[in-house]
Amino acid sequence: MSSPLSTSLSVPPNAWDSHMHVADPSSFPPSTSATYAPHAALLPTAQAHASSISVPNLVFVQPSTYGTVNSCLLGALRTVGSKKGRGVVVIDPLSPEMRGEGGLERLRAWHELGVRGVRVNLKSVGKVLEREELAEALGRQADVIRPMRTWALQIYAGVEEIRGLGEIMPKLGVKVVVDHLGSPGEEMFEDEGRSRSGAWRDFMEFLEMDGAFTKVSGPYRFSKRDGWGDLEGVVKEVLGARGGSAAVWASDWPHTRFEGTDVSPWVERCLEWCGEDEELKQKLFRDNAKVLWDIGD
Repeated sequence: MSSPLSTSLSVPPNAWDSHMHVADPSSFPPSTSATYAPHAALLPTAQAHASSISVPNLVFVQPSTYGTVNSCLLGALRTVGSKKGRGVVVIDPLSPEMRGEGGLERLRAWHELGVRGVRVNLKSVGKVLEREELAEALGRQADVIRPMRTWALQIYAGVEEIRGLGEIMPKLGVKVVVDHLGSPGEEMFEDEGRSRSGAWRDFMEFLEMDGAFTKVSGPYRFSKRDGWGDLEGVVKEVLGARGGSAAVWASDWPHTRFEGTDVSPWVERCLEWCGEDEELKQKLFRDNAKVLWDIGD
């Protein structure tokens, strides 16, 4: 459980956590191809965590351990409801069940529950694609979800692995969001390092495109300092992209492989890095999520 937030900092009301997971291995066994054994991350615990950081609305993201079986996530969405929950599923776009009118009916049913995206997870399985392979893989996913009009394609990969995404995106015809700040390498943390990194420049150019987003989340996955202070330059640059409209905040609960992390300091850091700009705080914690996840007022 995260510690209570500092009373000197305030999360905007009706904030959204744009990336968290639920898992119930006893009721929903993981895939036989899972690369790790998931711990239980039950919905009541997730809701208690959300309450502790004053972020009441949740986007459930399908973890790699469940493959394309989205039952646990969909169950959580049914409980929470589409007014306070959204979901990002994993699909096999070549599967017969995702094709034709039957596939569309499945997507529409998921849409009613609150699903608004599909995830392509390259990072967790250590998969690296050549640029043409990446374009083909993303294109197949986009072809499936494009008829839904408001869905997003979510990608978990490092900036080095998605170079050229800015060139690929216009052909996809859907919103695109990259997990965890694009998992930047240490050489990108400092100003001089970022200025030398072609991959980081490509990523920032991608974020200037309409419909492009990244999640300000998971700092413990790449930061090298206690308190994540080495990410200040990276995060501030992302927060400035497209007039503050390219970033959504997320907890990454239950912090897979980093279980027990207290995310409250990350909330506070992000609020601090917004400075006195109240509009930017609202965009990061709420308003950009409403655009990305098709959330009405």
